[in-house]
Parts: sequence; structure tokens; C-alpha cells
Amino acid sequence: MYKAFYAMREKPFDLLPDPHFLYMSPGHDSAYAHLEYAIRENQGFVVISGEVGCGKTTLINYLLRQVPKDLQVALISHTDVEPELFFKLLCRKFELDCDQLDKGDMIALVYDFLHRERRQGRRVALIIDEAQNLPDRTLEEIRMLSNLEAEKEHLIQIILVGQPELRQKLRRPHLRQFLQRVTVHYHLEGLKNLEESREYIRHRLQVTGCPNYATLFSDAAIAAVHQESHGIPRLINYICDMALVHGYADGLTTIDEAIIEEVRKTRAQNSLFGESAETDDEAGGQAAPAAMPPAGFDQAVGARDLSEVRQRLGFIESLVEAQAGQLQDLQHALTGRDQLLLELTLLLQKSLEKRWQVALRYFQTLNELKQLKEIIKLGPESTGREKTDRSKASPGGKSPAGKSPGAPRTEPAGKPDNHDQAKKRSWLDRLLS
Repeated sequence: MYKAFYAMREKPFDLLPDPHFLYMSPGHDSAYAHLEYAIRENQGFVVISGEVGCGKTTLINYLLRQVPKDLQVALISHTDVEPELFFKLLCRKFELDCDQLDKGDMIALVYDFLHRERRQGRRVALIIDEAQNLPDRTLEEIRMLSNLEAEKEHLIQIILVGQPELRQKLRRPHLRQFLQRVTVHYHLEGLKNLEESREYIRHRLQVTGCPNYATLFSDAAIAAVHQESHGIPRLINYICDMALVHGYADGLTTIDEAIIEEVRKTRAQNSLFGESAETDDEAGGQAAPAAMPPAGFDQAVGARDLSEVRQRLGFIESLVEAQAGQLQDLQHALTGRDQLLLELTLLLQKSLEKRWQVALRYFQTLNELKQLKEIIKLGPESTGREKTDRSKASPGGKSPAGKSPGAPRTEPAGKPDNHDQAKKRSWLDRLLS
């Protein structure tokens, strides 16, 4: 409602992560340089962490506008899902038909898609926003997905974006294999000083076409905004937007420190923000009375006991995390062992089939050689009997060709003699022995 009053085309401090309003502070510029390097050099795992409201999603949306044409990017923001639903979301992002498919079939479908894109000269990137909400099982499946590689490069780039809890989660013992895959990491913080907050506010006002963007907020007002927001862009947006609403209601052409103070008090009175008792006193309320210890209670002893309890709890938590990591490693080892046994069984089956084929061929060849040996042994005797029968059948004792029986026999050209026959039989005997 204040846009026309301040001559703006649109609201400058909307909470939506619009990349059109992105202000490249030194921290944001460095984070974007890390992302750009990771994509250009086809790095595997990339982790971008940052405080709540520091502009991570806005930076990712800006990156999506700058990706090259040969890169296909999928963005997943709904992350508190188990592995099967995660792969279903992934398939839909890549426009793959995954209806009626189980998790194994969907993984195979994604693998085929990645190989197909690689053959066509295109790269694939997956950006997971709010990655701190990913369950450990889903994180492990994502790590397994990254195992698919070509000869010299990754088939898919995976960029995890999340709050500081993401770094804490990846440092757990049972996720150390995942952490070892991270090649690029950057932690994005808020605006570090007053000058960055001033440039941020004026940049967003200038984008909307505000004619007096440099003076609409006084220096004192900007200093108050920076102090109240601690340099977090989302809080700056909230405070400045409410300040413009107050300024419009009061008909003010300049937002001064008094307006920011009104916004601060309004924000402090809102119980959702959980302000301290000191803030309640400043707003005119009464702080709740502090609980008094019982009579005879030694505060020094109680503090020492409380410290000891905290130490023990910390020790127990570390033991639980260590046990969880060992159980996870054991589960992975068992899974790997089962897979190895299956592969060895298949290899043994193939080896036995090949050996059986070789043995069968050997016995067939051996039988053929034995038959050949019998034919060679019977060859001369059979030939003599046939000649005797032909002599008896011919009148006058002559051969069918008209030759006398006593005439010398002439061997046909090329027919082996008895010496050659004996050499062949000897060779076959040695072969079959």
C-alpha cells in the first residue's frame, strides 16, 4: 500500500527469495564464486551452509538463471523424505516416468538417464535446498548416487544447501564417508558490518525505482536496523518493510530512527519472537518473578552437581553417537558383503558353465578321434576284401579292367601307402593315450 506513496514499482523488502533483488555482498560474492567454480570444473559434492535468512535460497535462484545451456539442473526443496520418495521426486524433476516403479527400478531409471545425457554431451546437476532435514538413510542413498562416474568426470553434480545444522550432521561419525566426498564447501554469514547493511537497503530500494533510494532511510535508522537484525538479510527486510508501513501511515517522506524504534517495540511485544524480560520492561510489561531455591539449598554444590550431570550427559550422547555410527558401519559392511557374495556366486556359476562347455567339447572331440582311429585301422583290410570279391566275380579271373590277376597293381595317384597309414595310427595312439 505504500508503493505509490514512495514512488516504487514493487515492494523492496518482500521476504520471497527473488534473485532480481540479490545484493552481492563480499560473502555472497565469494559463495557464488565457489558455486560457479564447482559447476565449471564439474566437482562432485558441494556444500553451502549458512544462517537462517542469510540469502542462501536467493543465491541458488540467481545461480539457476546463470547455468549454461549444456547443464540440466533439478532443484529439490522438500527434503524430509525417505529414500523411495526422494527418488520419486528426483525422477519427476527430470521428467522421468516413475509410476508403478519401486526404488531399485527408479535408481536404474536415473542411471540410464545420466548415461544418456552424458552421451549427448550434456551435464546434470542436483541442488538440494534445506538439506539439513535429509534423513541419514536418504543421505546415504545420495552418496551412493554419486558413485556413478564416467572415465574422467562425475555424471551428476550434487549441491547441498542448508542451515548450520547441515555441517553438524555431516560431521557425525557414521556419515564420515559422505563428508569425505565433499570437494567444495562455503559457509555464508549475514552482512558483517554497517556499511554492508546500508548498501543492501539502498540496493533493494534502487531496484524498485525509488527516486530517493539513497536518503529514504536516514543513517541513524540504518544503524538501528543493522543493530536489531544483526545483519541477517531476512530480518532487515522485515524491519524495513514494517518501517515503510509506519512511515506511510504517518505520512513521512523519510524513515528515521524513531520509526525503527517503534518497529522494534512492536516486534518485542509479539510473543512469537521470545524477547527477554528486559525487553518486556522496556515495553511497559512486568517480568515474571524468578523461581527461588528451597531453604537450605547450597547453590555452589548445586552448580557443581549440575555441571557434573551435564558432563555425564555429554559423555552419554557421545557414546550413543559412536554406537549409532558403528551400527551404521556394520549395516553397510553386511550390505557390501551380501553384494560381494552375490557377485562371487554369479561369477562361479558362469565359470562352471564355461567349464562344462569345455568338458563337453573335449569328450565330443575325443569320441570323434576314436571313431577316426577305428576307420583308419579297418581301412586296408576292408579294401583287400573288396578286391578279392571283385576278382572272384570277374570271368576268366580277370579284373574288371581286363587285366590279369598276376599283373602288378598300380596305386592311384595321391593315395597314401601302408607306411603313411601306420604313421597316422601311431599319432592317434599317442593323442588318445
